[in-house]
Formats: sequence, C-alpha cells, structure tokens
Amino acid sequence: MTLGEQIAARLDSFTRAQQNLARYVLDHSEQVAFMTAKQLAEATGQSDAAVVRFARAAGYSGYAELRDAVREGLLERAGAVGMRKEPPSSPAALKAQIFDTDAALVAETARLNPEDTATAVADLLIGARRIWVTGHGTSYPLAAYLAMHLNQVLDKVQVFNVEHGDLADRFRTIGEGDVFIGIGYVRYLPYTVDILRLARDAGAQVVAITDRPTSPLARLARQTLYAARGMTSFAWWSQAGTLALANWITALIMVRDAERVAQQLRLSDEEWKRLGHWRGNGNSESEPSLEQHLRAGMLSRSGPAADKQA
Repeated sequence: MTLGEQIAARLDSFTRAQQNLARYVLDHSEQVAFMTAKQLAEATGQSDAAVVRFARAAGYSGYAELRDAVREGLLERAGAVGMRKEPPSSPAALKAQIFDTDAALVAETARLNPEDTATAVADLLIGARRIWVTGHGTSYPLAAYLAMHLNQVLDKVQVFNVEHGDLADRFRTIGEGDVFIGIGYVRYLPYTVDILRLARDAGAQVVAITDRPTSPLARLARQTLYAARGMTSFAWWSQAGTLALANWITALIMVRDAERVAQQLRLSDEEWKRLGHWRGNGNSESEPSLEQHLRAGMLSRSGPAADKQA
C-alpha cells in the first residue's frame, strides 16, 4: 500500500491530533521527506513522541520508516511527472515541458482509476434523476466543462455553485435519485465540501473527483475518481488529468446508453437547425452527425441499453 492508502485505511481510528499530522504529511510531502521527527513536531505544534506514535498508528515501525515511504512517493511522482526546479530555457523547452507533463498526468490518471469504478460512475449517472456538478476556485471551469459535456448526452445536468446566492432554495428540491459530482483538490475549498455534505444528507449520491483518498470529498463519496496533477517549474498546475476523466466518463455514457444518447443528439441537431446555425456556412452537408456515428457502430455498443435490446 502507498502512504496515502495506509493513512486512509486508518484515518477514522486516528485521534484528532493524528489526523492533523496525517493531513500535514500528505499536503507537505516534499518538506516532510527531509524532516526529522523533531522538525515535524515543531512544524505541527506537537511533541516528538506524538510524531512517533502517529507513525506507528499509520502502520510503520517508526518515524524513519514513514519518512522513507514519503520519499518513495516523491520518487514515483518524479518518475511520472518530473520534479523540475529550473524554468524552461526557450519557447521550445517550454512547449516540451507542458506537453510532456500533460501526457504523463493523463497516463498516471489512467493508472489510478480502475475500469470498474468508472463504469459504476457512468451507470450511476445514467440512472440518476438529475445530476449536479460542483467545483469552486480553479476547479470551477472543470465543473463547467464536465457539466456541459454530460448535459449533451444526458440532458439533466447543471452546475451547482454558491455564486447564484440561492442555495437554500435550490436544496429544497434535492433528494433521492439525484447525483452530485464534486471536484476539488488540496486546500479543498469549504464551499464544495459543504455542498456535497448537504447533498448527501438530503439523500443524493456523491461522486468525487479529487487527488487522494484522505480528501474530504472522497470521504463523502459513494464513488471516487482520482486525477493526477503536476506542477511545472513556474508553479502552474496542469488539469489534464481531470479533463481526461471528464472525457472518459462522457464516452462511457455514450457507449453504455447509446440509444438514448443518439436520441438526445438528434433532438439537439433539430434545435440547431431551427435556430439556423446547423450546417450553415463552414459546415459540410456530407459530414455525419454524432448520432450517425453512433448508429454506424463507430462507438461499440455495450452495457444496460444494449442488454435491453439484445
């Protein structure tokens, strides 16, 4: 098990002080990898003995073994993404760094998420009465991206965020049959966490897209997908992993509920024609629509919808 998995498996049995230590270790792994037990104790306002007790409670023989696990995690991350310290020396180097990092993050995200989990998420969304997506700060555009693509194929998806100012009114209609998808990463903005908690308490199912098992989003969720995230040398976080997850879930829904998706896309085509924007200047009359792609078998049919027709 990785350090994060070991801590997640024991988190509920930790004391409050040990939970604080766990979050500090996971959130500051690059610093903790080179700290002594005394330095970690000073950084967290706890005693040396408390640090050693925490290491043992986390399943290690002592602090030295826990620190070794932190270092191993850093080495694995460096192998996948790269721990670059110097800024790129030229536009060509910058281009290579960005695209190499994004490719590594997408590959790592694929490794982190088993097909069974993603399929369970897709089926949960297909069967939902309504779907809400929430994300704040830098996660907001990711929530909007996911909601837009899901709504194209399911027609029951909205962003649910604090900016409307009417959360109390909107929560009156939330209940069983609804699914909330929350997107959030380290710093875990309380808006997102609170919305997911209230949605779960109202009877909705929660799906988390986050960065680690100890995330407060993951602890509220029925299903969790993990996105690898990496920082370039100039402190900009790439969201390529999250975008890949959004594309994967949308594609799974298109495959597993192909007939209904085709109907939704056909209705969209008809509305675009009514608006006068479909196949106007710059669009080819001969280019097949997404519905035609589905019917032609360019996306393989499987899952509940196909089973029903078999």
